[in-house]
Amino acid sequence: MSSAALVELRDVVVGYGELPILTGVDLRIDTGEIVSVIGGSGSGKSTLLRAMVGLLEPAAGAVCLFGQDLYATRPRSRGRLLSRVGVLFQSDALFSSMSVLDNVMFPGRKLTDLPDAVIQELALIELARLGVADLAERMPQEISGGQAKRVALARANVLAPELVFCDEPTSSLDPINAAVLGREFTRLRDDQGSTVILVTHDMEMVRTLSDRTVVLAAGGICAVGTPATLERSEDLDVQALFHGEPTRESQESKRA
Repeated sequence: MSSAALVELRDVVVGYGELPILTGVDLRIDTGEIVSVIGGSGSGKSTLLRAMVGLLEPAAGAVCLFGQDLYATRPRSRGRLLSRVGVLFQSDALFSSMSVLDNVMFPGRKLTDLPDAVIQELALIELARLGVADLAERMPQEISGGQAKRVALARANVLAPELVFCDEPTSSLDPINAAVLGREFTRLRDDQGSTVILVTHDMEMVRTLSDRTVVLAAGGICAVGTPATLERSEDLDVQALFHGEPTRESQESKRA
Protein backbone atom coordinates (compact mmCIF):
# COMPACT_ATOMS: atom_id res chain seq x y z
CA MET A 1 0.00 0.00 0.00
CA SER A 2 1.30 3.46 -0.88
CA SER A 3 2.15 5.69 2.06
CA ALA A 4 -0.18 8.32 0.57
CA ALA A 5 -3.29 6.30 1.45
CA LEU A 6 -4.78 7.38 4.76
CA VAL A 7 -7.60 4.84 4.57
CA GLU A 8 -7.61 1.51 2.79
CA LEU A 9 -10.31 -1.15 2.99
CA ARG A 10 -9.43 -4.58 1.66
CA ASP A 11 -12.18 -7.10 0.93
CA VAL A 12 -14.14 -5.95 3.98
CA VAL A 13 -17.26 -7.77 5.16
CA VAL A 14 -19.16 -5.91 7.85
CA GLY A 15 -22.56 -6.22 9.48
CA TYR A 16 -24.33 -7.11 12.70
CA GLY A 17 -24.31 -10.61 14.13
CA GLU A 18 -24.74 -13.15 11.35
CA LEU A 19 -26.16 -10.55 8.95
CA PRO A 20 -23.63 -8.99 6.56
CA ILE A 21 -24.60 -5.52 5.40
CA LEU A 22 -21.61 -4.95 3.10
CA THR A 23 -19.35 -7.53 1.47
CA GLY A 24 -16.19 -7.37 -0.63
CA VAL A 25 -15.56 -3.68 0.05
CA ASP A 26 -12.31 -2.34 -1.43
CA LEU A 27 -11.62 1.37 -1.08
CA ARG A 28 -8.63 3.72 -0.95
CA ILE A 29 -8.78 7.29 0.32
CA ASP A 30 -5.79 9.60 -0.07
CA THR A 31 -4.48 12.67 1.70
CA GLY A 32 -6.35 15.95 1.22
CA GLU A 33 -9.59 14.63 -0.26
CA ILE A 34 -13.20 15.29 0.57
CA VAL A 35 -14.89 11.97 -0.09
CA SER A 36 -18.66 11.58 0.18
CA VAL A 37 -20.32 8.22 0.79
CA ILE A 38 -23.89 7.99 -0.49
CA GLY A 39 -26.55 5.34 -0.92
CA GLY A 40 -30.18 4.59 -0.32
CA SER A 41 -31.71 3.93 3.06
CA GLY A 42 -30.25 0.74 4.51
CA SER A 43 -27.38 0.62 2.03
CA GLY A 44 -24.76 0.50 4.80
CA LYS A 45 -23.41 4.06 4.86
CA SER A 46 -23.30 4.43 8.63
CA THR A 47 -22.22 0.80 9.04
CA LEU A 48 -19.20 1.47 6.84
CA LEU A 49 -18.35 4.61 8.80
CA ARG A 50 -18.55 2.72 12.12
CA ALA A 51 -16.09 0.17 10.77
CA MET A 52 -13.66 2.89 9.67
CA VAL A 53 -13.66 4.68 13.05
CA GLY A 54 -13.08 1.62 15.21
CA LEU A 55 -16.65 1.04 16.43
CA LEU A 56 -17.57 -2.07 14.42
CA GLU A 57 -15.02 -4.80 13.73
CA PRO A 58 -15.42 -6.39 10.28
CA ALA A 59 -16.25 -10.07 10.02
CA ALA A 60 -13.53 -10.33 7.37
CA GLY A 61 -11.00 -8.17 5.56
CA ALA A 62 -8.85 -5.29 6.79
CA VAL A 63 -9.57 -1.68 7.68
CA CYS A 64 -6.27 0.21 7.51
CA LEU A 65 -5.70 3.74 8.80
CA PHE A 66 -2.34 5.42 8.17
CA GLY A 67 -0.98 2.12 6.86
CA GLN A 68 -1.92 0.03 9.91
CA ASP A 69 -4.69 -2.53 10.29
CA LEU A 70 -6.95 -0.84 12.83
CA TYR A 71 -8.41 -4.03 14.29
CA ALA A 72 -5.14 -5.99 14.34
CA THR A 73 -3.33 -3.46 16.53
CA ARG A 74 -3.08 -3.59 20.31
CA PRO A 75 -5.41 -1.27 22.26
CA ARG A 76 -2.68 1.30 23.01
CA SER A 77 -1.59 1.44 19.37
CA ARG A 78 -5.22 1.66 18.26
CA GLY A 79 -5.68 4.60 20.61
CA ARG A 80 -2.72 6.38 19.01
CA LEU A 81 -4.21 5.82 15.56
CA LEU A 82 -7.61 7.12 16.64
CA SER A 83 -6.04 10.21 18.21
CA ARG A 84 -5.36 11.24 14.60
CA VAL A 85 -9.06 10.92 13.74
CA GLY A 86 -12.02 13.19 14.45
CA VAL A 87 -15.65 12.06 14.27
CA LEU A 88 -18.79 14.17 13.88
CA PHE A 89 -21.75 11.95 14.71
CA GLN A 90 -25.21 12.38 13.20
CA SER A 91 -26.77 12.84 16.64
CA ASP A 92 -23.89 15.17 17.70
CA ALA A 93 -23.36 12.82 20.70
CA LEU A 94 -22.60 15.64 23.13
CA PHE A 95 -22.41 14.55 26.74
CA SER A 96 -25.43 16.06 28.50
CA SER A 97 -23.66 16.07 31.86
CA MET A 98 -20.73 18.16 30.54
CA SER A 99 -20.56 21.81 29.58
CA VAL A 100 -19.91 22.78 25.99
CA LEU A 101 -16.28 23.50 26.86
CA ASP A 102 -15.78 20.16 28.61
CA ASN A 103 -17.33 18.36 25.63
CA VAL A 104 -14.83 19.95 23.28
CA MET A 105 -11.95 19.23 25.66
CA PHE A 106 -12.92 15.56 25.98
CA PRO A 107 -10.81 14.13 23.09
CA GLY A 108 -7.70 15.91 24.33
CA ARG A 109 -8.21 14.59 27.83
CA LYS A 110 -8.92 11.05 26.68
CA LEU A 111 -6.41 10.65 23.86
CA THR A 112 -3.41 12.82 24.80
CA ASP A 113 -1.15 13.65 27.74
CA LEU A 114 -1.36 17.40 27.13
CA PRO A 115 -1.79 19.67 30.16
CA ASP A 116 -5.40 20.60 30.82
CA ALA A 117 -4.63 24.29 30.30
CA VAL A 118 -3.36 23.56 26.79
CA ILE A 119 -6.40 21.43 25.96
CA GLN A 120 -8.69 24.20 27.19
CA GLU A 121 -6.92 26.77 25.03
CA LEU A 122 -7.28 24.54 21.97
CA ALA A 123 -10.96 24.02 22.72
CA LEU A 124 -11.63 27.74 23.12
CA ILE A 125 -9.85 28.45 19.84
CA GLU A 126 -12.07 25.96 18.01
CA LEU A 127 -15.24 27.28 19.61
CA ALA A 128 -14.28 30.85 18.69
CA ARG A 129 -13.47 29.90 15.11
CA LEU A 130 -16.92 28.37 14.75
CA GLY A 131 -18.62 31.35 16.34
CA VAL A 132 -19.84 29.64 19.52
CA ALA A 133 -17.24 30.65 22.12
CA ASP A 134 -19.95 32.44 24.09
CA LEU A 135 -21.60 29.05 24.71
CA ALA A 136 -18.59 27.53 26.48
CA GLU A 137 -20.19 27.36 29.93
CA ARG A 138 -23.63 26.27 28.78
CA MET A 139 -24.93 22.70 28.84
CA PRO A 140 -25.83 20.94 25.56
CA GLN A 141 -29.54 21.01 26.36
CA GLU A 142 -29.36 24.82 26.56
CA ILE A 143 -28.24 25.38 22.97
CA SER A 144 -29.93 25.07 19.57
CA GLY A 145 -29.49 22.24 17.09
CA GLY A 146 -27.33 24.35 14.79
CA GLN A 147 -25.16 25.45 17.71
CA ALA A 148 -24.84 21.84 18.89
CA LYS A 149 -23.61 20.80 15.44
CA ARG A 150 -20.90 23.49 15.55
CA VAL A 151 -19.88 22.40 19.05
CA ALA A 152 -19.70 18.77 17.88
CA LEU A 153 -17.50 19.81 14.96
CA ALA A 154 -15.26 21.78 17.31
CA ARG A 155 -14.86 18.64 19.40
CA ALA A 156 -14.11 16.53 16.30
CA ASN A 157 -11.43 18.98 15.16
CA VAL A 158 -9.93 20.10 18.48
CA LEU A 159 -6.78 18.01 17.96
CA ALA A 160 -6.49 19.02 14.28
CA PRO A 161 -6.90 15.42 13.09
CA GLU A 162 -5.59 14.20 9.78
CA LEU A 163 -8.87 12.37 9.16
CA VAL A 164 -12.35 13.72 9.89
CA PHE A 165 -15.37 11.44 9.56
CA CYS A 166 -18.85 12.98 9.45
CA ASP A 167 -22.13 11.05 9.63
CA GLU A 168 -25.03 12.96 8.01
CA PRO A 169 -23.58 16.34 9.07
CA THR A 170 -26.40 18.48 7.63
CA SER A 171 -29.24 16.29 8.89
CA SER A 172 -31.98 18.53 10.41
CA LEU A 173 -29.97 21.71 9.76
CA ASP A 174 -31.34 24.84 8.11
CA PRO A 175 -29.60 26.05 4.91
CA ILE A 176 -27.55 28.70 6.75
CA ASN A 177 -26.02 26.25 9.22
CA ALA A 178 -25.55 23.67 6.46
CA ALA A 179 -23.60 26.25 4.45
CA VAL A 180 -21.42 27.03 7.50
CA LEU A 181 -20.52 23.36 7.81
CA GLY A 182 -19.81 23.10 4.10
CA ARG A 183 -17.35 25.99 4.25
CA GLU A 184 -15.73 24.41 7.28
CA PHE A 185 -15.17 21.09 5.53
CA THR A 186 -13.49 22.93 2.66
CA ARG A 187 -11.29 24.79 5.14
CA LEU A 188 -10.29 21.52 6.81
CA ARG A 189 -9.12 20.18 3.46
CA ASP A 190 -7.53 23.32 2.01
CA ASP A 191 -6.04 25.04 5.07
CA GLN A 192 -5.58 22.29 7.63
CA GLY A 193 -4.73 19.56 5.12
CA SER A 194 -7.22 17.11 6.59
CA THR A 195 -8.98 14.38 4.69
CA VAL A 196 -12.76 14.57 5.18
CA ILE A 197 -15.14 11.64 4.72
CA LEU A 198 -18.81 12.59 4.57
CA VAL A 199 -21.58 10.03 4.92
CA THR A 200 -24.50 12.03 3.60
CA HIS A 201 -27.81 12.14 1.77
CA ASP A 202 -27.30 15.85 0.97
CA MET A 203 -26.74 15.76 -2.78
CA GLU A 204 -26.04 19.49 -2.95
CA MET A 205 -23.13 18.96 -0.57
CA VAL A 206 -21.98 15.98 -2.62
CA ARG A 207 -21.96 18.00 -5.83
CA THR A 208 -20.31 21.14 -4.46
CA LEU A 209 -17.75 19.77 -1.99
CA SER A 210 -16.70 16.25 -2.97
CA ASP A 211 -13.50 15.43 -4.77
CA ARG A 212 -14.80 11.86 -5.08
CA THR A 213 -18.02 10.06 -4.25
CA VAL A 214 -18.51 6.45 -3.19
CA VAL A 215 -21.90 4.93 -4.04
CA LEU A 216 -23.20 2.01 -1.98
CA ALA A 217 -25.86 -0.35 -3.34
CA ALA A 218 -26.70 -4.06 -3.37
CA GLY A 219 -24.46 -4.83 -0.40
CA GLY A 220 -21.27 -3.20 -1.62
CA ILE A 221 -19.66 -0.37 -3.56
CA CYS A 222 -21.26 -0.02 -6.97
CA ALA A 223 -19.39 3.10 -8.18
CA VAL A 224 -16.59 5.50 -7.24
CA GLY A 225 -15.80 8.71 -9.09
CA THR A 226 -16.06 12.46 -9.20
CA PRO A 227 -19.59 13.84 -8.87
CA ALA A 228 -19.40 15.11 -12.45
CA THR A 229 -18.53 11.65 -13.72
CA LEU A 230 -21.22 9.95 -11.67
CA GLU A 231 -23.82 12.44 -12.90
CA ARG A 232 -23.32 10.89 -16.36
CA SER A 233 -23.31 7.29 -15.16
CA GLU A 234 -25.75 4.86 -16.74
CA ASP A 235 -25.78 2.65 -13.64
CA LEU A 236 -29.37 2.56 -12.38
CA ASP A 237 -28.42 2.81 -8.71
CA VAL A 238 -26.24 5.85 -9.39
CA GLN A 239 -28.98 7.46 -11.48
CA ALA A 240 -31.44 6.91 -8.63
CA LEU A 241 -29.30 9.01 -6.29
CA PHE A 242 -28.23 11.74 -8.69
CA HIS A 243 -31.39 12.08 -10.76
CA GLY A 244 -34.19 10.42 -8.82
CA GLU A 245 -34.51 7.63 -11.40
CA PRO A 246 -35.86 4.20 -10.39
CA THR A 247 -33.25 1.91 -8.85
CA ARG A 248 -32.13 -1.34 -10.43
CA GLU A 249 -34.02 -3.23 -7.72
CA SER A 250 -37.29 -1.43 -8.40
CA GLN A 251 -37.03 -1.95 -12.17
CA GLU A 252 -36.31 -5.65 -11.70
CA SER A 253 -39.32 -5.91 -9.38
CA LYS A 254 -41.55 -4.38 -12.07
CA ARG A 255 -40.29 -6.82 -14.70
CA ALA A 256 -40.94 -9.73 -12.33
